[in-house]
Amino acid sequence: MINILKFRELKNTFYFTFVVLYLLGISCTGENTQNDNSQTLHVVNYANVCTLTVVDSIGVELGDSNYVFGAVREVEIGPDGDIYVVDWMKCTIFRYSSTGEFLQRIGRRGSGPGEMHQPGTLAVMDDGTICMNDGELGWLRYDSEGVSIGSQSYTGLSPMRMMALDSTDILGMLSELSREDNFLLTTKRICMWNSDDPDSIETEYFSKQYLIGPLEDLNEFRRDLIRIDFFPILFTAGSGFVCIAPEPRSEPMLLLFHEDGSVMDTLMLPYPEVVRTEEEIQQQKRFTEEFIFHISTHQVDWEPFPNKPMISTLAVDGLNRIWVQRGFEQYPAFDLFDTTGEYLMTAVLPDMDDTGHLKFHISRRGFLAVPEDPESYYCVYLINLLE
Repeated sequence: MINILKFRELKNTFYFTFVVLYLLGISCTGENTQNDNSQTLHVVNYANVCTLTVVDSIGVELGDSNYVFGAVREVEIGPDGDIYVVDWMKCTIFRYSSTGEFLQRIGRRGSGPGEMHQPGTLAVMDDGTICMNDGELGWLRYDSEGVSIGSQSYTGLSPMRMMALDSTDILGMLSELSREDNFLLTTKRICMWNSDDPDSIETEYFSKQYLIGPLEDLNEFRRDLIRIDFFPILFTAGSGFVCIAPEPRSEPMLLLFHEDGSVMDTLMLPYPEVVRTEEEIQQQKRFTEEFIFHISTHQVDWEPFPNKPMISTLAVDGLNRIWVQRGFEQYPAFDLFDTTGEYLMTAVLPDMDDTGHLKFHISRRGFLAVPEDPESYYCVYLINLLE
């Protein structure tokens, strides 16, 4: 069943009137107070707007090595509120308390037990077990104290992104490559599997195939890989459901599934197409090319999409609310919905701009943000999560 989200006073689903929303001085009462420091949001219903705030940060440019990051790949919040930061340059997982105090380092560079070589996506289970995908060593697992409890290579699909559902199950994106004539065929699957073994797929919710190549055109091949892996399918899960945005760059659509994989609903968000300015296109081009070269030493002639993405972040918090970040705003802006598609509120973070270079982590355990390519040094922002 198609459930079109009904914002009040919405006259046309895909065409918006630009309104000025004064970010500072806004409370959750729905009353907008004028302020000279205003920004424009592409908003339909803005009667219930709440302001998010950065409450603290972890990371310094110089000083204590336990707070100096090489390059942050992933962040996660554990069941006890501890914050985990995957540093792929230092090949370690930093662990901090919920208020930012350093607790321990987990793992180090190497190929032995508990060591890592290409640390990637991370999931901390409800019992504290840590699961991580290492691009070279495979599936790494640590207990709640950070002690290695095993590793294994993959026989099937490789995890790209993932999140813990409980003490045993993980929801994630699995990637598989195959060859078709002079092209590569990559298949992305959103699945649930047991944390002991990523090959043990229990439920598949969504899959899509992409053609990459031709292989003799190296630049085109790399552009295809970037388009698929750097702008991927988005997914999240709450109590009793899984939510997927299959085309977050170009289509504001959410697919909802029951835990058993059966279709629950389809939600269409009334988001506009927002064209990038020439300055924004060149900025995105520079950022992407420099970022790819930084992590892979490959030169890529990247051509950004003319439009800004529809959806940048998809998450569910502890109150089972779906958070959808509008990818076309200058400042971070999130629309919150329940599982019936009912609009609840809009949350904005006016303290930060240049939202395209911020990666947000929102879960039932908390709210974090990390700059993907900082001008000075990496840090992790702790943000208040609306109750």
